[in-house]
Amino acid sequence: MSILKNHVEVQRFIKNLSGKTKFIVSKNSRAVGLSRQTYQNKLDGLRDQKIITNFTININPNIRPNNLKYVMLEIKTNPKEPELVKRLLEIPQLRMLDGIIGDFSLFALFIFKSPEEYYQILNTIDKIMAKSYFKKYQIIETIKVFKTNGISLRKSKMTLEEELLDQLSCMIKEKKDNKNENIEIELPEKIDLNRIAQNNIDIEYNPEKFPGLVLKIENFPVTILIFSNGKIVIDGLKDVSKGNLLKNNIIRSIEKIGIKLDKKDFDPTYEIDNIDYAILSILRDGQGLKPISTYEIRNIFKEQLKTEISQSTIHNRIKKLEIQGAILNYTVNFCPKKIGFKGKYLLRIKPKDPSKYNELALKLDMNKNITDLFRIGEQYGLFAIVRVKKIEEYATFIRDLYSSEEIEDTYTNFVLDELKQYINFSVF
Repeated sequence: MSILKNHVEVQRFIKNLSGKTKFIVSKNSRAVGLSRQTYQNKLDGLRDQKIITNFTININPNIRPNNLKYVMLEIKTNPKEPELVKRLLEIPQLRMLDGIIGDFSLFALFIFKSPEEYYQILNTIDKIMAKSYFKKYQIIETIKVFKTNGISLRKSKMTLEEELLDQLSCMIKEKKDNKNENIEIELPEKIDLNRIAQNNIDIEYNPEKFPGLVLKIENFPVTILIFSNGKIVIDGLKDVSKGNLLKNNIIRSIEKIGIKLDKKDFDPTYEIDNIDYAILSILRDGQGLKPISTYEIRNIFKEQLKTEISQSTIHNRIKKLEIQGAILNYTVNFCPKKIGFKGKYLLRIKPKDPSKYNELALKLDMNKNITDLFRIGEQYGLFAIVRVKKIEEYATFIRDLYSSEEIEDTYTNFVLDELKQYINFSVF
């Protein structure tokens, strides 16, 4: 069976599995230049090695009428209390449970669909903790979610042009050397590469050698790669000294060949109902080693939820959830350590100026190592989940953090063991 040979190759493959639209083997295989069968063999190999476990989605926390409520729990316990862990793992709203080093030995993250659900489950948590040895725990409520699983919520309602300009501006601002880098955006729809190639003589397109269109930027050593699955990669960003001119040329070049860098308008009054939330929950928690179909979702509604709903209704509701940004992305759960992510840290951050929490958070959410970022109501008011590929990289991460001169202090917990993994973050 064909397998992927190294961490970098596996990371790229898993990144290819994530997107704004539902996973389809034929579409994703074309995007990486593999035959459908070769791609499927590699996918099966990752499943057999338990590198990936199941398909899932990330849900936007800011869904109306009630934003999802993120709640953290720090617990002091000891190895003689396995029953405590077992009972916590039985709570369906538990999304993450880590064994950590610090004053507390367990850290949990819960996500609730409403304040009412939170207060109902809080009673269950209190009963569990009342029987613990130390009876020492604290609940941390989040005030705002800036970033979840590597996805910036600030960008979730940007037009594609705004998102691309944002990434370019960030790279130009942070550029410190001549290392070649790239950025990418993803359109919500497929791109007809043949049509674009036929209408634009300056584009290179040879699908037998490379699965994407190749568009050069005149007077800049930058290449735009365009793939049928909607991904656009800006490659070769080395010299960014003429930043504004470069940005304008990239935007103009993409739009000139007939690609619109806009998104459909969001409906500010759009609210999800119980059926929508049930669909989101099934897409997040009910998928297996292959993406779930609308037929299977219909059967879950019929057999488990005792509700009759047609496949076409389910399809239309899912498309609406995509357009309105309730579904942030389609992705897979995977084992971070098996693909090269060796370190996970829980980081609290205290800024020098308490009035600049929001400003600091907007800068931090650009950092790829920070997969999740929350505002919490404590002295160290920013809470981040940090992933690094090598343990020693965390020291560099912290040094870079302090170099901004905006941070007064930080407090770190090292994660020893991921007891319930929160593992569908955007691979970087």
